[in-house]
Amino acid sequence: MVLICKRQCFIAFILILGTWAYEVASRELQEPSMSARHEQWMATYGKVYADAAEKERRFEIFKDNVEYIESFNTAGNKLYKLSVNKFADLTNEELKVALNGYRRPLQTRPMKVTSFKYENVTVVLATMDWRKKGAVTPIKDQGQCGKL
Repeated sequence: MVLICKRQCFIAFILILGTWAYEVASRELQEPSMSARHEQWMATYGKVYADAAEKERRFEIFKDNVEYIESFNTAGNKLYKLSVNKFADLTNEELKVALNGYRRPLQTRPMKVTSFKYENVTVVLATMDWRKKGAVTPIKDQGQCGKL
C-alpha cells in the first residue's frame, strides 16, 4: 500500500514538474515573439526611446496592452474587436492625457456685441467657387492635430 502511494506521489510530482517546465518554456518562447512584435511595431510607427530603460518600460506596457487586446478579442460576444495601434505603448493615464489634452476654461468676461460686418450688402452672387478664391485647401489627414 505504501509503495502504491509513493508511486502515485512520484507520478504526480513528475506531472507537476512537467507542467511547470512547459509553462516556463512556452513563456520563454513567447517572450522573443512578443519582443519581435514590439520591434516591428516600433518600426511601423517610428517609435524611438531615449534609453534602454525607457524601451524596457514601454515594452512591458506594450506587452500588457497586447495581452489585453488578445484576451478581449478571444472572449467573443462583442460587436467589435480591438487591435494594436500607435498608442499601444501608453498606459491608460498617458492615453487620456494625450487624447484629451489641455482644455481652456470657459470665457469669463462678457462678449463684446458688434454689428454684422456685411449687413448692408445688396449684390450677392448665386454661386461662389471658394476653391478658386483659395479659401479651401485639399483634404488632409490631421491625425491628432500634432498632439502626438
